[in-house]
Amino acid sequence: MSERPPIRHFAILRFCKTGPLRFLSHLDLNRAIDRAVRRSGLPVVYSQGYNPSAQIGYAHALPTGTAGERELCQIELERPVPADDVHRALVTQLPEDLQPIETTVVSGEKRKHISGSVVAEYEMELSPPDYVDIEMLLRAADQVLDAGELAIVRETKSRTRTIDIRPGIHELKVLEPRPGVDEDCPGPRLRMKLALQQEKLVKPAEVIECLERQLEGLTDRDVRLNVRVVTRLDLQ
Repeated sequence: MSERPPIRHFAILRFCKTGPLRFLSHLDLNRAIDRAVRRSGLPVVYSQGYNPSAQIGYAHALPTGTAGERELCQIELERPVPADDVHRALVTQLPEDLQPIETTVVSGEKRKHISGSVVAEYEMELSPPDYVDIEMLLRAADQVLDAGELAIVRETKSRTRTIDIRPGIHELKVLEPRPGVDEDCPGPRLRMKLALQQEKLVKPAEVIECLERQLEGLTDRDVRLNVRVVTRLDLQ
């Protein structure tokens, strides 16, 4: 009879990375949260070896310079701790622009609680150039969804390959700006649902790249859509 895996405990943290801290790289973000966890005194599981670090995992890395309003990470705990206690401990140790929004604690045999999802839903605020209006964005989004194939070049440390991301785009919508924003805030919004499975994985930046291509065809000009805010709305 095989032995059952041990019960493990995780704090699942939804947090924001906004303001000047949106310029933190993913490595710097990891360091900041690791130090906050150490200072908090929470009973966290640490890696083995000469330089142990807290066992913290993230859903996905945001591009440097892009704000995130609902990012996800999981922190492994030595024992169950009330979610409110974890939340309060981290709030006091993290800066204003890097704060927990919602915290839950789960226990079970499962080792990863934020990487087994198959679809991620995002909302982005854009700052398009003056010659790109919301009607053009609507047309470009329709062209992306109507495309039979969307080839992008994806680079890793070991290789460069061309892949078709169209099967991984489940939804793409262009929305009006958020009501009540001032002229310094971004303009139209994009809402998208993208696959997370390894064989269909699509990154938000890759969808932006495809939109820019369609807009260049509509305007006969070079188009760059500046993404100011990314909100990870949900995982499914």
